[in-house]
Amino acid sequence: MAEDIRDRAADALLALIPLYYKNVIRHKHAVSGIQVAQHHTLGVLMKFDSMPMSEIGSRLYISRPYMTRLADLMIADGLVERRPDPADRRVINLAITEKGKIYLKQSLSWLKQDLKESLADIDDSDIEKLCTALENTYQVLSKLRQE
Repeated sequence: MAEDIRDRAADALLALIPLYYKNVIRHKHAVSGIQVAQHHTLGVLMKFDSMPMSEIGSRLYISRPYMTRLADLMIADGLVERRPDPADRRVINLAITEKGKIYLKQSLSWLKQDLKESLADIDDSDIEKLCTALENTYQVLSKLRQE
């Protein structure tokens, strides 16, 4: 029984990913993969301030060549900057800039507004169910082991 419920949970989570991408990420605005990767990278840097590119790539499942290209684009846009690692001068970290923080906050604000507009046609009882389910999902997923 325990294995069946874990199988169902894994299937449900996998089914949510394309649904989330289609209805949330790409709902109103055409969002490219690089924009999604930028937002994820900025989110990591907002939480950890600075980090080696290899670690960001590892956390976000981004290949080394793509991470280098992404970092170069974000540096050119002024969203992140390279900084030497204080513990090991051979290591170069990426750090979020003030412009990057503003960009991330503004983007999240727009996304939240879009989501609220998308939810406007759903009745309150379904919204309440969705909210409860998402809050419970967050609590459970936050217990997963992090490597």
